[in-house]
Amino acid sequence: MNVYPEFTVHDLLANAVDRDPDRTAIIDRGTRYRYRDLARCVSALTAALVEHGVGRGDRVGIYLEKSFEAIAAILAVSQAGAVFVNINPLLKPRQVHYILKDCGIQTLFADANRLAALEPGSVRVAFFTGDTPPPASAATSLASVTEIFQHGGDDHASRPVLETDPAAIIYTSGSTGLPKGVVLSHRNVVAGAQIVSSYLGTANDDRILAVLPFSFDYGLNQLTTALRMGATLVLQHSRMPGDLLRSLRDYEITQLAGVPPLWPLVLQSARSLEERPLIHLRCLTNSGGRVPSRYLEELRRLLPSTRIYLMYGLTEAFRSTYLPPEELDRGPDCIGKPVPNTEIRVLDESGQECDTGAIGELVHRGPTVALGYWGKEAETRAVFRTAPFALPDFDNRERVVYSGDLVRRDAGGFLYFVGRRDGLIKTQGYRVSPEEVEDLIVSTGIVREVCAFGVADQEVGERIVAVVVPRGPDDGVADRIRAFCLENGPSYLVPRVILLARELPKTPSSKIDREMIKDAFATG
Repeated sequence: MNVYPEFTVHDLLANAVDRDPDRTAIIDRGTRYRYRDLARCVSALTAALVEHGVGRGDRVGIYLEKSFEAIAAILAVSQAGAVFVNINPLLKPRQVHYILKDCGIQTLFADANRLAALEPGSVRVAFFTGDTPPPASAATSLASVTEIFQHGGDDHASRPVLETDPAAIIYTSGSTGLPKGVVLSHRNVVAGAQIVSSYLGTANDDRILAVLPFSFDYGLNQLTTALRMGATLVLQHSRMPGDLLRSLRDYEITQLAGVPPLWPLVLQSARSLEERPLIHLRCLTNSGGRVPSRYLEELRRLLPSTRIYLMYGLTEAFRSTYLPPEELDRGPDCIGKPVPNTEIRVLDESGQECDTGAIGELVHRGPTVALGYWGKEAETRAVFRTAPFALPDFDNRERVVYSGDLVRRDAGGFLYFVGRRDGLIKTQGYRVSPEEVEDLIVSTGIVREVCAFGVADQEVGERIVAVVVPRGPDDGVADRIRAFCLENGPSYLVPRVILLARELPKTPSSKIDREMIKDAFATG
C-alpha cells in the first residue's frame, strides 16, 4: 500500500484506491461501485478529455444530477489539470448560459435533455450521459460517457498539478445581482475535507448520505470527505420523507448532512423514528442557515444517540465555525468556535478587534480561503484582503476573507450570528441576491418596477417577498409571475409572497427604497 500526501483533489481518490480498492465507494440508485471501478472510469474520462483538447486551467462544466458519472467527471477534470464547474441541475438554460459565458466553458458534461435545451453551439465539446445522443447542434463535437466507460483504456497519468492551482469554480449569488464564480484551489478543497473529517471523526466504515448537490460547497464536501477517508457515499435522489427514511435505514447511514429545509421532511417520519430509532446514524450536520429551535429540539428527542453539529460557513472560505453537540443549548444564533486550522476575528469598521459582546464583521483566515472571484478583480479586492492581524516581522501577503456577516463573541469565545451587511437572502440553504430575483421577474415583461427582499421564516430561513408595480391590469399578475419564475428559474428564486403596488418609494438618489418597503411590509 502506497499512501502519499494529499495535495490535489484527485490525490484523494488515488490514496483511497491504494488503501482498499475493493471497498464500495459510491452507491447510485442501488448500484455499487468499488474504488477500483471509480478509478478506472476516471482514468478513461481523463484520457478522453485530453484527447478532445482540454488543457491545464480550462474550465469544464458539469451540468448533471448527482450521479456516478458526475463524480467521475469531477475527478477526471481534476486529473486532466483543468477546472471543474459544477452547475446546479435546478438551473434553467437562462442561468446556465450566463455561467458558460462568464467563465468561458467550452467543454460540458450533461444529459441529452439538458443539452437539447441549450442554444445550438453553446459549447465546443459535449460529453453526454445516457443512451440517447443529443441533437448534433448541441456542440461541435459529441462524446458518449457510457461508451468511454465501456471502452476505457489503460491508466492515464495525471498532468502536473500543484495544490495552489485552481481546482473548481462554485457559483454563488452576489450582492450585485449576477452570480459570482468563487475560484477554489486544490489546497482549498483538500483542506476542507481534512478539516471536516477531523472534527466529525469520519472513518472508512462511514456511510454518508449525499442529499445536497455537488454545485453547493457543502454538497461537494460530502464527496471529498468520503474520498479522503475511503468511506462510502450513497447518492440520494429523492427528498420525499418516505424515501429519505428508507435510504437511512436500508443503507445503515452513519452521516447525514443537510440545510434547514431538509429537517421538516425528516421530522415528517417522527412516528416511524419513535418506533424504530436510527441506531446507525452517528452524526447529523447542518449548514446554510439556522435550524429553528423547535426542529432542533425534536431532532434531539427522536435521535438521542446521534451527535448533531451546527456549522457556519461561506463559499469564499467553505467552513468557518461549528457548534459541537455538547454546546447545542447555547441558543439558535450561536455558530460556535473556529474549525481546526482556522483563525476567526471579529473586526469593527476601523479594522480593530471588537470587544467582547460588540458587533463586528467576521473575518476568516486559514487554508480554505478561496483564490477570489472569477473575472471580478474589484470584488475580489473588496472581500479577499491582506491579513490585518499577521505575525509581526514577517513579509505577509496572505489574504483573508471579509465575510460580510455581522457577529459578536461572548466571554467564552463562542460566536453568535447577527445578520448580513449586503442584504443577501438566505433561503432553502442558498444565498440569493434580491437583484437576481428582480431580474427574473422583470423578464416577464408585465411589471414596471419590482423590489425583492427576505423575511424570517421558520422552515426555509428566509422567504422571498416581491413587491411589484404591474404594467397593466392587476388581474392574474401574481400567478403569471409565479408561473414564469417556476419555468425560467430554480425553485429557490420563486417568491413565496407577491404583492402589487401602484408605485415604489424612492431614495433621494431616485433608487428604490428597499429598506422602507421592508419596514412597511413588517408593520403590515
